[in-house]
Amino acid sequence: MSEWLAVDPYDLCEGLEKVPVHFEDKRLIETAKEFKYVRSNIPHKGTSLDDFETQICGCDCRTICTEVCRCIARFGPNYSTNHKILPELLTASSVKPVFECNTKCSCDKTCVNRCVQFGVGIKMEVFTSEAKGHGLRTLDNIPSCSFVCEYAGEVLSEKEAQKRIDRLTHEDMNYLFVLKEHYSSGTVNTCIDPKYIGNIGRYINHSCDPNLIMVPVRVDNNVPKLALFSRCDIPANQELCYDYSGQSEDRKSTNCDEATRKPCLCHSQNCRGYLPFHPHILE
Repeated sequence: MSEWLAVDPYDLCEGLEKVPVHFEDKRLIETAKEFKYVRSNIPHKGTSLDDFETQICGCDCRTICTEVCRCIARFGPNYSTNHKILPELLTASSVKPVFECNTKCSCDKTCVNRCVQFGVGIKMEVFTSEAKGHGLRTLDNIPSCSFVCEYAGEVLSEKEAQKRIDRLTHEDMNYLFVLKEHYSSGTVNTCIDPKYIGNIGRYINHSCDPNLIMVPVRVDNNVPKLALFSRCDIPANQELCYDYSGQSEDRKSTNCDEATRKPCLCHSQNCRGYLPFHPHILE
C-alpha cells in the first residue's frame, strides 16, 4: 500500500527540515517567499565542483566516537556530550577547524561528533518589522552553544560573486557572504549567496551585539557549512541576529563611502552605525 506524507503548504522549508518554519502571517508565503529552499549549500553553475566531490575519509568507530576517533583526534573535540559546541570554539581567538563525522563513518547517528549535519531542530518563525523588513525569531528557549541553523545558499565562483556585488544598488538586499580562511598557502574565499536559492538563514538580521555566532563546519566534503550557534541563552520570542562582519578585528574598517552605506538598526549599545559592507572583499 502506498503511503502519502502531507506537506505543510505554509512551511518555508518545503518539508526539508525536521520542523516547519512559517511566516508570522502564514498567508505571506504566497507573496513574500522569493527563493527556492535548500537544506545546505549547492554549487552555482560555473563553480568548481572539486570541493563538493572530494569525500572526507570517515572513521571506523563503533556506536559513539571518543577522542581517539580519527575524525576527532585530527584537531580535537568539537562538541560536548549533549551536542553543544564547546564554548572555546565561539571565541574570536579560535582558529580550530571543525570536522564532523560523516556518511563514510561507521559510528551511530547519535555520535557526539554529529550536530550541524542534522539541520534545523528549533522552532522559529519569520516576522516583519517596520524598520528592518523580515527577521527571524525563535519560538523555543535556546540554551547557550546550541546549533540554530546554517547560512546556506549557492556557492559562487569569485567571478560570479564580484558580478553580483557590482550589480547591487542602494535599494537591493545584499545576501552574499564571503568566508575568508587563511592557510599557510594563502587565503581561500568561499562565497555563499542565498538570494535566489537558500535557507532560513537569509532572514537573520545583523546586530553589532549578536546572540548568534558563525562557525565554519565541514562534514562530507571541503565545502564549509556556515553554522550559526547561540552565544548565550536565548529566550523564546527573541529575534535571532549575528554580526555580518564576522569576528575579524578590522570589522570597523571599510573602503565604502558612508553616503552609500546602509544604517544599522540593531540599537545595541556598541552599534557601529552602519551595516558591514566591503565592495572589494574579494581582492
